[in-house]
Amino acid sequence: MIGSFPILSLIVFAPFLAALVLIFLPAGQKMAIRLVSLVGATVSLVGSLLVAVDFDKAKMGFQFEEIYPLVPSLGIHYHLAVDGWGVALLLLTGIIIFAGVWASWSVEDRPRDFFVFLLVLVAGVFGVFVAQDFFIFFLLYEIAVLPMYLLIGIWGSKGKVEPSGPFRVVFQYLDVGGKEYAAMKLTLMLMGGSALILAAMMAMYWEMGGSFSFFEMQEHTFSHTLQLLAFPALWIGFGALGGLWPFHTWSPDGHAAAPTAVSMLHAGVLMKLGAFGVIRVGMMLLPEGAQYWAVWVGSVAVINVLYGALSAMAQRDLKYIVAYSSVSHMGIVLLGAATLTVNGWNGAIYQMVAHGVMTGMFFALVGIVYNRSHIRWIPDMGGFVKVMPLVAGFFALAGLSSLGMPGTAGFIAEFLVFVGAWEGAHSWWAIPAVLGAFITAIYVLRAVKMVFFAEGPPERFTHLTDATSPERVAIWTLGLCIVLFGVYPGLLLDFIDPVTVTYLGELAAAGVHP
Repeated sequence: MIGSFPILSLIVFAPFLAALVLIFLPAGQKMAIRLVSLVGATVSLVGSLLVAVDFDKAKMGFQFEEIYPLVPSLGIHYHLAVDGWGVALLLLTGIIIFAGVWASWSVEDRPRDFFVFLLVLVAGVFGVFVAQDFFIFFLLYEIAVLPMYLLIGIWGSKGKVEPSGPFRVVFQYLDVGGKEYAAMKLTLMLMGGSALILAAMMAMYWEMGGSFSFFEMQEHTFSHTLQLLAFPALWIGFGALGGLWPFHTWSPDGHAAAPTAVSMLHAGVLMKLGAFGVIRVGMMLLPEGAQYWAVWVGSVAVINVLYGALSAMAQRDLKYIVAYSSVSHMGIVLLGAATLTVNGWNGAIYQMVAHGVMTGMFFALVGIVYNRSHIRWIPDMGGFVKVMPLVAGFFALAGLSSLGMPGTAGFIAEFLVFVGAWEGAHSWWAIPAVLGAFITAIYVLRAVKMVFFAEGPPERFTHLTDATSPERVAIWTLGLCIVLFGVYPGLLLDFIDPVTVTYLGELAAAGVHP
């Protein structure tokens, strides 16, 4: 169907081109701005669907390869290709940006600038999942991260976000708080992680003798010393974006301050870049380092699961509950990776998709509630099902997926990870992981009850309205994906499993075992 057409470049550059068109549109043409943004997002989504349809599942390895020399003397090539993992993550990104544009239909404050940064961000995300040159991978990774500063700092919520941790004294001295603090904290912490990635990348490049190609790096056996030193740099560097404890603290503040679509992309796909980097770059290219550090990766992931769940249970701000829930769920992804088992890795990739869709819908729904009520403080809410029945129903669906209810995408992902943890060398990891799922059920069901099904609504909220037509497109798209991936997991596992089996076979040949 696709033939020699550069479909991956189309997927990556469609949002870039849409952003370029937006720059030349008059700022007052808001409907044209929305439509151009929607076209850019839709082209990438359709392209991702075409890749999934035309992808040969029986054929091992990467497909739809595109390679063009950029700076051959430095070993830099524009090299794109996709495997089954990449197909699943392209679909996730396409779904989230499509829903995100619809969820942002009502943005009135400088919508042109907002959509320009949003589309540039998602173009970088698409690129990371298909880039096969480490230099291009890192460049696109940075393009995906940097727009977050402006998106949060300009369009973020004005709600109070207090400086905390090692940043407290500095930011209080600078008199920076709220969304500016959240944006700056996010940027500084992620740039710190990027510095570690850059150091590891250059060390690998020099040992390779001047090549950034992932394909060549995967065939090369790096020295034992480099692997032991570079792997933790990649794990922490990528893990900082993936919500790795204790480098996760930027994430809840960033979620709380971000506008709706940015929260959707932030939790739905950006955090997945970190987990993907740990597995695809760290574990696949540095197998000895992965084997040596696996016990630490898994043990910290277990802390992620429990810490995030307990922190979410302690929150009363609705957006912070979802934010800390993301920290917990990303711990499940990293736990699956650390098991080095087929079920664990399948579950890790499936959890990226399941969590991305679920948390994207969560933040879309929280945005709807906040835009109408102008509060996120749960004790002041109640009975919203009477004025927002559709929002209530989809919020309950997202909650059921979050706690791993059978029939939802979250159940498939968590079940695979828990089985993989039990099969691995450290089977005790499965016990606190399952406990985290139990705690998740407590805080999710409590939040659903207090916000939507308690007595009420308070008199000042009786005028609230349900989701608008554009908002309905967003939540119906995400809700259907939660159910579809829950009742028919083969839609994704048929892409994911062959790649997992192949990669773990390569690791086993290199002496890496669970």
